[in-house]
Amino acid sequence: MKHITLLLIASLLIIKAHTQVIDSVKVIIERTKVQLKITDATSKYYKNNYKGALNLFKEALALDKNNPKANFGIAQCYYSMKNYEKAKQFSEDAFRIDPKVDDDIKYLMGNIYFRLSEFDKSKKYFLAFASTLKPEKSKEYSVDLLIKQLSYAKAEVNKPNKVEIKNMGENINTKNLEFAPCISQDGKYMIFTSRRSNTMGGGIDIHYDFLYFSDIYLCKWDEDIDDWGTPSNNIGKVNTEFYDGGLGFTSDNSLLVYRNIFNVTRSGDIYVAKKADSDTWASPKPIAYKNKKISKKINSTYFESSASITADEKFIYFVSDRPGGSGQADIYYVEKIDKTYTEPVNAGTTINSSGDEKCVFIHPTGKILFFTSDSRENSIGSYDIYYCTGGHGNWSEPINMGYPINTVLEEKTISVSSDGKTAYVGAYYDIENHGDADIFKIDISFLKLDEFLGKD
Repeated sequence: MKHITLLLIASLLIIKAHTQVIDSVKVIIERTKVQLKITDATSKYYKNNYKGALNLFKEALALDKNNPKANFGIAQCYYSMKNYEKAKQFSEDAFRIDPKVDDDIKYLMGNIYFRLSEFDKSKKYFLAFASTLKPEKSKEYSVDLLIKQLSYAKAEVNKPNKVEIKNMGENINTKNLEFAPCISQDGKYMIFTSRRSNTMGGGIDIHYDFLYFSDIYLCKWDEDIDDWGTPSNNIGKVNTEFYDGGLGFTSDNSLLVYRNIFNVTRSGDIYVAKKADSDTWASPKPIAYKNKKISKKINSTYFESSASITADEKFIYFVSDRPGGSGQADIYYVEKIDKTYTEPVNAGTTINSSGDEKCVFIHPTGKILFFTSDSRENSIGSYDIYYCTGGHGNWSEPINMGYPINTVLEEKTISVSSDGKTAYVGAYYDIENHGDADIFKIDISFLKLDEFLGKD
C-alpha cells in the first residue's frame, strides 16, 4: 500500500511538472508572438506606415494588455497621425507601466502636451527629458528652442487677435488632406492640392506614407452663385499618377507646379504649365526652361517644394533643401536681369532658420513675403506663418501672424489675395473640420497689409 501511495505521489509530481513545462512553453510562445508583432510594427512605423504599425501594436497589446512598448508604439502612431488625445492616453499608460519604456518617452509626452495646449505639462516633460540628455544630444532634440516656443505660445493664446476664419466647405474640403490653396491674380481661379482617391490613377505611395498621391484641383469663380464652382483635377495635361501640387499662378494665369515623378524629376522639382485658350493647361515644363542652365540651378538634385513669382516675373522665390543652407530646407530666390535669371541666392538668416522653411509666397507686387517655418523662437508651435515687409533687399524681421491664425498645430501653406486682405491657408483648425487638413479663408485686414502695397 505504501509503495502504491508513493507511486501516486510521484505520478502527480510528474504530471504537475509536465503541466508547468507546458505552461512555461505557452508563456514563451505568447511573449515571442508579442515581441515579433512589436518588432514588425516598429519597422512599419519607421517606414511611415502608421496605420499598418498601429494595427500590429494593437494586436500586441491585445495579447499583453500591460505591455509598455506596445502602448508606447501606439502613442507614437497616433501622434504621427495627429490624433493627439489618443496619443496622450497611450503615452500615459506606457509611462505608468514603465517610465523607462523608451529613451524618448518624455520627449514624446512633451510634444503631445504641446499639441494639446497643455503648456505647463509639456514644459515639465521637456525639462525632465533634457536632464537625461548628453550635451552632444541636446542640440539634436532642440529642447531649449521648444521651451522658448512654449513660453511664446502660452502668452500668445491669451491675447488672440479678432479674426474671422472660415472653413471653405465640403465643396472644397474632404476627409483627406487639402492644402496649398492659391487664388489667381485676376480672381477667376483657385487651385489647391489634395490627396484623395480620385487622383489620377488613384494610386497609394507604398514607398513613403501609404497615402494617395497628390493632384492639383482647380475651380472657377461662379458669378451666378457668388462662390467657387466644383473643383476638378481634369485640367489638361497637368496631373500625373504621382505627386503633383499647385504652387501658384503667374500674371497670365499659368500654373506654378510641384512635381515628384519616379524616374523623371530629381526629387521634387518646380514646373510651369501655360494656360490654354479654354480652362485647361498645357503639359508642365521645368521652370525657366528657356534657360536650361538656370532651370537646372533652381531644380537641383535635391528637394524643391514651393515656389512663388512676382507679377512682373522679376523675382522667383522657392524652397530647397540643398546643402549650404541654414537648416533643413531654406528659402532661395533668383532675379530676372534682362531676359534671364541670376543663379539662386539664399534669402539669408533673417528669413531662414536653423530648422525647416516649408512654404513661400511672395505677393504679386513683391512688397510682402509670406512663409512658414517650424524653428523660430516666436512660434506658437510646429509650423507657423510669418510675413516680412519692405520688398526685396529690404525685408523686415519676420512677423508671426499671431493666434488664432497660428496655433499649436501645423499651418504649413498660405497665399494672400492681391489686395492683401484675405489669406487662404491649409491648416488643422477645429472649425467645421472634415477630418484632416482643410482649406480656410481668413480675413487678415486687421494686419493692414494694404498699407505696404500702396493701396487705400
